[in-house]
Amino acid sequence: MICEILCVGTELLLGDIVNTDGAFIARETAAMGFSSYHQTTVGDNPERLREAVNLALSRSDVVIMTGGLGPTCDDITKNAAAEAFGRKLYFDESTREDIARFFERIGRPMTENNLSQCWVPEGATVFYNKWGTAPGLGIEGEIGGKRKYAVLLPGPPAECEPMFEECAKPWLARLSGDVIHSRNLHLYGIGESAAEQILRPMMEASENPTVAPYACEHEVRIRVTARAKSLEEAEAMCREKIAEIRKTAVGPSVYAETDDPFSAKNAMVTTLIGELRRKGWTFATAESCTAGMIGSMVGDIPGASDVFMGGIISYANEVKENVLGVPHEILATVGAVSEECAAAMAEGARRQTGADIAVSVTGIAGPGGGTPEKPVGTVCFGVSTEKGTWTETRHFSGKNDRAKIRRLTANHAMYLAIRTMRGEIG
Repeated sequence: MICEILCVGTELLLGDIVNTDGAFIARETAAMGFSSYHQTTVGDNPERLREAVNLALSRSDVVIMTGGLGPTCDDITKNAAAEAFGRKLYFDESTREDIARFFERIGRPMTENNLSQCWVPEGATVFYNKWGTAPGLGIEGEIGGKRKYAVLLPGPPAECEPMFEECAKPWLARLSGDVIHSRNLHLYGIGESAAEQILRPMMEASENPTVAPYACEHEVRIRVTARAKSLEEAEAMCREKIAEIRKTAVGPSVYAETDDPFSAKNAMVTTLIGELRRKGWTFATAESCTAGMIGSMVGDIPGASDVFMGGIISYANEVKENVLGVPHEILATVGAVSEECAAAMAEGARRQTGADIAVSVTGIAGPGGGTPEKPVGTVCFGVSTEKGTWTETRHFSGKNDRAKIRRLTANHAMYLAIRTMRGEIG
């Protein structure tokens, strides 16, 4: 079946809010086996919304709508959907009671305009909202001689996502046919164009599973997607295709595999933590130009405290010398941005925290501070374990993008730690 996503809200069109609902629902419906050819964002205008709803229902079997279900005058999604299905609205007393209980739980009085959320289309399935006030809805009926389905969900992600999982997904499950499963290969040290050129014959020949490259800021992701009658069959198809990919010239660049959105988005740091747990090691950082970014990324992962001892942010040379123990002569001669300094920083972080492995970064993130010998984007890295300490210097492009250089630095430091633990370098 074909599923279309329709996100409602002028704030989305203006860019005031990032549309995470669309991405979330797209991933979830794809995993359920729905095909998707269109995704639309429309503002809070009754005429344009009505037009968008009718167009979506004319070309898709299922339309999932988010936003516009609240108590204010610009919340018009429900009316447009009811009109498209030819349904009248009625006052649902159960919804009123549910909203009243919500306000009791949070200790606030219920305002009169919240009662507008109690009007629902005749024959609709009401998804009661445990996370807010606006109920979701499931509507089905004949339109133009064809069976059509619509799901309406609140716009706030904190309400939309759990309501989709708990309410909408079971309602939709009876409609889907095949299962779609995706698995991601994460490549480091190779560009998207190079990876695409190597894999192009496979990409052109593969219809199921499909093979598609995606460029991220610091890596290339290869997504393998299979469609089958069961999850087990789809997973087996993906494994077989991934084995073929690993035998190509891109194979040595693969550092991780993921199959869920969170891990795919955070592949470098989740892989780092996975390697630390596999070896039973602890980790520490000494950061200058990244100002704690590596530690923050590690700390974003649940359970990171099992392996992360801590980090030392050493922007000032006094901190490098007095806390990390970088010799004064190194700072006075070759300077803070040097492999000698990076080595001493990594050793100091491991000594101060007792970690099994420590990484350090010291560099010039810009936009100022560069020299002909050490231009903006120059970063020195250090990795220290009980076996010894080794260093590396990288030159990242983008001298006018300080944030990008810092992100690239943080990810490269974690990559070096991963390869060190795997025995590939150091």
